[in-house]
Amino acid sequence: MTESPGESTTDWRRTTYLALMILLALRVLLLAVTPLNLYADEAQYWRWGETLDWGYYSKPPMIAWLIHAVTAVFGNAEWAVRLPAPFLHTAGAIFLFHLGRDTYGGRTGMLAALGYALMPAVILSSAVISTDGVLMPFWCAALLCFWRLRAGEGGWISATGLGLAIGAGLLSKYAMIYFLIGIVLTLLIDRDSRRALISRHGLVVLALAALVFAPHIAWNAAHDFKTVSHTVDNANLGGDLINPENALTFLVDQFGVFGPVSFLALVFGLFAVRSQDEGIMGRDRWLLCFILPVLIIILGQAVLSRANANWAATAYPAASVLVAAWLVRARANRNLWFIIAGFTFVALQFAPDLGVWVRLGLGLLVGGGLLLFAVLVKYRPSGLLWFSIGLHGVLALSFAVISLLPLQSSTALGLDNALKRTRGWDQAAKDVFGIARSVGATSVLVDEREVWHGLDYYGRDRTVPLLSWRRYGVPKSFSESQPVAAPLDERVLIVSIHPGMRPMLRSEFETFEPAGEISVPLGKRSNGCPLSRTFILYVASGFKPQVHDAEWEAQFEGQTEFPPVPCPAKPEELADQ
Repeated sequence: MTESPGESTTDWRRTTYLALMILLALRVLLLAVTPLNLYADEAQYWRWGETLDWGYYSKPPMIAWLIHAVTAVFGNAEWAVRLPAPFLHTAGAIFLFHLGRDTYGGRTGMLAALGYALMPAVILSSAVISTDGVLMPFWCAALLCFWRLRAGEGGWISATGLGLAIGAGLLSKYAMIYFLIGIVLTLLIDRDSRRALISRHGLVVLALAALVFAPHIAWNAAHDFKTVSHTVDNANLGGDLINPENALTFLVDQFGVFGPVSFLALVFGLFAVRSQDEGIMGRDRWLLCFILPVLIIILGQAVLSRANANWAATAYPAASVLVAAWLVRARANRNLWFIIAGFTFVALQFAPDLGVWVRLGLGLLVGGGLLLFAVLVKYRPSGLLWFSIGLHGVLALSFAVISLLPLQSSTALGLDNALKRTRGWDQAAKDVFGIARSVGATSVLVDEREVWHGLDYYGRDRTVPLLSWRRYGVPKSFSESQPVAAPLDERVLIVSIHPGMRPMLRSEFETFEPAGEISVPLGKRSNGCPLSRTFILYVASGFKPQVHDAEWEAQFEGQTEFPPVPCPAKPEELADQ
């Protein structure tokens, strides 16, 4: 499809920028009014941002730096902690517009930018602060700078931008390493990429990336490579190394990351899309160097152990451009629409937290909508892009509405379980530190990292130290950095959420007396059972740490204290109460 120069340079850019600015404004507004609490990881990143450094326990420093910069100006409210997220993704979408425009034309650039900005993973990531959201604009900027350097545009400016983007990306998340793998592949298959990088420009790229990243490497070396070792541990390669069933789970998860229509278009395009124009095919192959390695590596990780759905997120900036290009230039194809409609229906049957009839109804609605829209656009594949953008727009609106729902409404819709990690922490902190003051506690000790981070953020004005018990005797998370030691152990308020850990905790204190409980209601489960965050309280003193070896662990096998009554409760359990 051809475009006039005026459309390419002005109309598409104006439309794209306007749409992205409107979307940005709506996302910022949502942050300002949502009642949802920070979840544990967000609270952890906020805590890191209170002390600037070149690295932290489990992540590089960029996310902490950004939170620090924003909260230093606007304060520590939830919206301020999350404020960088929508701006970062908007920047990423703008970079993708220019990449799509430079490679395939303004229309492709616009569809790529909107497709990325409304990608399901980006919808969620624009409402929370996460390392993926921080990484994405640097990844997108690196793609654009590398392409322009390859095309002979920008010269030293493109080389400088590429080096800085790679370095900043590595300071955001180690997944930026996949970009380096993509560069290596382009050097193997693409002559223009070799000419661009095997040059003085390439030396500038390498030098700047190394210069930006070097302080973090030095920090890691001074801290026993703490961040690197945590990343390796997170891969979880110590158990059974062949889990083929995880491959299907990972692939289904990608429907929820990239969107069902977009992901299916990507998969089918790999096998079906060809062009007689070698220049176009060269651009396709270049983008695939930044898509396929990520998907293949994370798929392999899933089979070997496990892989979270978002671990392959860096495949989708380039995929947003490539899928837009494929569908814009493809000819009308009735079979493609029917295949994608069918697979979309099947994929939606795996949607989590939804009943069977809801999944069936949703599948029929989306699949039927696809076929109806196909008729309206005369089966032109570019219509799939517009349908996908529209579908994701509905998803974004639904997400906004859900995040604003009061407890009663989310209960009626069966959404409480999905929202529980972002509820109740403010009330829990108020109750916990109120009791800590009333009993004269010298410290508060919890047995779960998520609890520590929730109480840490929402109890940030506390005067009582907050500690996290070292379940394995040594620190396994940032929350366990500070040990229990005198004089903090003189009168410890234990706040326990794990029944199986309470006998272990008891064994490490000279005195350990029950002190009641705190229960924060979070709604109801889909089966009608109440959903709450319940803490059993103890007042303890005289911490005597034990050696947490196999013999010590064996003492407590099968032991619990104050386990919750199952719901629905068995008659004999109710009779015992």
